[in-house]
Amino acid sequence: MTGRSLLLLLLLAATACGTGPTGVVGAGEPARGFTQGTRLYFVQSGGLASVGRPEGPLDAAAAVELLTGGPTAKERERDFDTVLPRNLAVRVSDDGFALEKGSSMLVGGKWLPPVERLSRLATGQLVCTIAAATAAGRGVDVDEVRVAVPEKGAVRCEDYR
Repeated sequence: MTGRSLLLLLLLAATACGTGPTGVVGAGEPARGFTQGTRLYFVQSGGLASVGRPEGPLDAAAAVELLTGGPTAKERERDFDTVLPRNLAVRVSDDGFALEKGSSMLVGGKWLPPVERLSRLATGQLVCTIAAATAAGRGVDVDEVRVAVPEKGAVRCEDYR
């Protein structure tokens, strides 16, 4: 058998294997969730955007502590920012938060009054970060978690996106 004949035989064998054409085959839902680390919610392009951090998984209070530290230098390069006040004092649990309104705070060498209320976007940062940490701990989707917000009741992250 010549090299040309052998090549033709191999090509025919490879293309005529007896398998007919098929349409699109569904493979189910795409992968969801963030299995390692912690999700924090910052502001990008005027809305909320989640950022994965390697720390954790963390409980809600520890996640909010990371959040109040603001975005890292690399996150800022990607235009992530925060609208949380620098003098924010907040009590956090897995199902809510409350502002600490009792005393002033020393920030950058200045005494700032306590935060009395938060903007919608700042509230969303807290709600979504708390919901993400709680959801990771419970093994559920972030939008299944309700977070108690002062003067608003129980809300979900999707209410702020």
